[in-house]
Amino acid sequence: MKKRGAPAGAPLFIYLGVLRVVRIKHILEWIDSWAPFRFAESWDNCGLQVGEPESAVSRLLVALDPLSSVLTEAGTLGCQCVVTHHPLLLRPVNSIRTDSFPGSIVGLALRSGINIIAAHTNLDAARSGTNAQLVEMLDLEVTGPLEAESSFLEDSRYWGMGLVGLLRKETTACSLAAFLGTALGGASVRIAGDREKTVRRVAVCSGSGGSLLERVVASGAEAYITGDLKYHDARFAEESGLVVIDIGHFASERPVLGPLSDFLRSRAQSEAKDLEVFVSTSETDPLGCVA
Repeated sequence: MKKRGAPAGAPLFIYLGVLRVVRIKHILEWIDSWAPFRFAESWDNCGLQVGEPESAVSRLLVALDPLSSVLTEAGTLGCQCVVTHHPLLLRPVNSIRTDSFPGSIVGLALRSGINIIAAHTNLDAARSGTNAQLVEMLDLEVTGPLEAESSFLEDSRYWGMGLVGLLRKETTACSLAAFLGTALGGASVRIAGDREKTVRRVAVCSGSGGSLLERVVASGAEAYITGDLKYHDARFAEESGLVVIDIGHFASERPVLGPLSDFLRSRAQSEAKDLEVFVSTSETDPLGCVA
């Protein structure tokens, strides 16, 4: 009987059913290829926060925050790595005490054998990152960034911090806010400024975008979509004739978790590496409204 060989062009390790081991260093390399860590702001702390680059990973959980509930969820799923958007260790620490945050999370991660990786402002600035999800949701025709690092502009993966663009057609600020609330799964939305103002030129910045308000006004945007709007920023927007739609920090960034998990899953598959990727279901908005 004639033996069948491997399909033409198929790598031998795939034909034999052998999947290669994924290590933490591979996850870091993959994230860096999608949202390069050099895009991060100078004050930020991205990359491997807790763990060992050579650690093997067969299951991975993607989440927004490095919470104890997220690590518990990761442990239940049998994950050896959690990739979060927000860093666990952002500011310098003088000691690691496991009886208080963030040391408690470090201790839990080490005891559970779970590595923690953060992709923060590098993911915000990336063309496939957090702001890109808002652009896609709005079907926004991007005209440029609110703030950009000139040395990165030639990199096709870079978009900048915050984006400005045009809606396909004019709408009222109130209608735009209502659309966003629905598109984000019923997120609580606040508006500062004239709710009935007709808008088409829109700026977006996921997370906390108050620091970019003056750049938004200078861009000629009629509406600004962001999160964590402060009282005095709202007053500034009113006096500047700008409408700000606050969709919340959590709601503005969570949409990136799906694309990030899809990317990591596809990279593992393309390299015949053994990796299951999950998106956290335990996280909720810490500032949720009372019914």
